[in-house]
Amino acid sequence: METVVVKIENTYISLAHVKKNGGSYRVMRTRHELLPESLRGEEAGRQPDLVAAVIVSALETGEFPVKNLSIYLGGGTELFVEYRFNEALDYTTRRQLRQKTENDLLTEASAPLYRVKYYGYDGADNGLAASAILAADAAFTERLKSALEKDGFSVAIISSSLAAFAEIAKTVSDLGSRVLVLDAEKKEIQAALFVEGRLVRLARLRHGAETESSVMQLLPYINSETKIAICGQESQNSRFRDLLKSAGALAVGSVNSKMKNAGERITLAGELAYNSDQYPVVFAAAAFPGTEGETAYLAEARDNQKVRAGLRVACIVTLVVAVFACALSPVTFMLAERDLAASRARLSDPFYEDTAAKIDRYRTLVTEYTELTEAEEAVPARDASPAALLDKTVTVLLLKTSIEEMYYEKGKGILIDFTTKDIETFEAMKNSISAGGDILIYEAKAREEISEDEWRIQIRVTPAHTVRGAG
Repeated sequence: METVVVKIENTYISLAHVKKNGGSYRVMRTRHELLPESLRGEEAGRQPDLVAAVIVSALETGEFPVKNLSIYLGGGTELFVEYRFNEALDYTTRRQLRQKTENDLLTEASAPLYRVKYYGYDGADNGLAASAILAADAAFTERLKSALEKDGFSVAIISSSLAAFAEIAKTVSDLGSRVLVLDAEKKEIQAALFVEGRLVRLARLRHGAETESSVMQLLPYINSETKIAICGQESQNSRFRDLLKSAGALAVGSVNSKMKNAGERITLAGELAYNSDQYPVVFAAAAFPGTEGETAYLAEARDNQKVRAGLRVACIVTLVVAVFACALSPVTFMLAERDLAASRARLSDPFYEDTAAKIDRYRTLVTEYTELTEAEEAVPARDASPAALLDKTVTVLLLKTSIEEMYYEKGKGILIDFTTKDIETFEAMKNSISAGGDILIYEAKAREEISEDEWRIQIRVTPAHTVRGAG
């Protein structure tokens, strides 16, 4: 089977002509093209026809011979929400957490979402597991597919570029006990962290390999045991590698065809056959769809058709039963009434009475359990521990500062007084952490310029739910 993998990311699109043979992929050619400024980020999601036109132009310019497309939506056209939880939670509680995350995503969305999908990870880091909810705008996906088909292309799948990256990153997850795989571009980075070969975290970072800020965002994923494998356009960026090493990584290198599992799954062919130095870029451009039911938005459309077909069958069966019942003779109904009276007489036996009482007790317990669960969910989350706030704030936000004073007030978070000579880095990190939505950072009083290039700043760090609950 041949297809062209098309990834639509925040600032670029990538294309890869792939021939699939069993579980391996032969990549014949690739193309990487920056999106115009008017189609970057969320703007792409508002203009599906223009996005389709860019894709068609890139296919024609690159002389891709295949009309079958697999579309993978990225940062500007996909919604990705990762949530973490204690791996010891039971199945019911995990399902409730997942449902709450999905409901929050649907509630906060500005437009109807299409094919909300659950992407489950299979590992845990420091006792915490993670999973993700993936979705796309309904109007965008339908319009994009329609526009491409009008130009003579068939769309086999519309899915998630982040989930596809996680699947392809698994081929190099055996490099060590803790492996961080990065798809590095100038303006953005995708990251997949594996512990003992099992996926534990996924992330899409706003800052690309050309900024120091991106490495600071990666600090929570890196320790002295972490080996880093880089793919993408910036895989050979020596400055980026040096920054990763200085962040404490055990080893940093590019993905290459000599890696056993990766080389078995992805090979270079066609015009790429003798360009092994292009392997990191090819690796990032290719895509493994993974389990279709978990990652493919169009898969749910097929599932819905099956559900509707099942409903039609059920309706037909019900109609047949109803017609048959109407055709019964009065004698048959008389016999049925006699059987019903006999059944009621048997149920009056003490044995059946005891069984009925147990069933009623079971139903009462189920009702009480449901009420307790709902009450537990309604209780506001407890104040985040100061240790957790300090870890996220100090390790990322205040790396280039001198802390003068710091103390914690219950219900109000942490007050930190510090000086810094790098105001731009502080601003970038503050905006990045605040964008996550779980922590609120605001300046408690006006800044004080104590010298020409040094500022004194006082900030308060609070869990976002504390501020929302206070109103």
